[in-house]
Amino acid sequence: MAKVAFVAHCLLNQNARTAGGARCPGVYSPLVDELRAQGWELAQMPCPELTFTGLNRFWAVREQYDTLAFRRHCRRIAEGVAGAVAAHLERGDEVVLVGVDGSPSMGIRVTSSDPLRGGRPQWPDEATDLAPGRGILIEELLAALDARGAPAPRATGVTYVLPEHDPDTERAAFASFLEAR
Repeated sequence: MAKVAFVAHCLLNQNARTAGGARCPGVYSPLVDELRAQGWELAQMPCPELTFTGLNRFWAVREQYDTLAFRRHCRRIAEGVAGAVAAHLERGDEVVLVGVDGSPSMGIRVTSSDPLRGGRPQWPDEATDLAPGRGILIEELLAALDARGAPAPRATGVTYVLPEHDPDTERAAFASFLEAR
């Protein structure tokens, strides 16, 4: 039995984030170090924001992305990821999802939200527009798994983009999440 973590794209490639959004060069090391230390295989999920709008994009909140076209795009991605997750589950592998809390597409517990926001953000933008809830891709992925009759894997969101982020607390919480069954 393998342990497989399906990980948000930007956690394994910070360069895929919006301009100025990377928290470190390349890989978000605390996450990868913990996964490796505990013997998890990594499966990188596609970034729907990158594949929908490209590298030269500005950040946006959930309401800006929650369109018919973006949902359709996320559904296509979710079908592929759901197939891989279901295959691992059928083999008896342990599977977890690792998203990014605060993301409009990859949030697990928290997503970005501002019903009044439209267009390109004005700089400096100090907004911390957050709301409880899942990102759009995560919603579509869970729906695709449900449609296949596959159970939803345990899921957690890395909090490094949230204002109250504490690296030591996050790493300890992430390690506990991975150890739990």
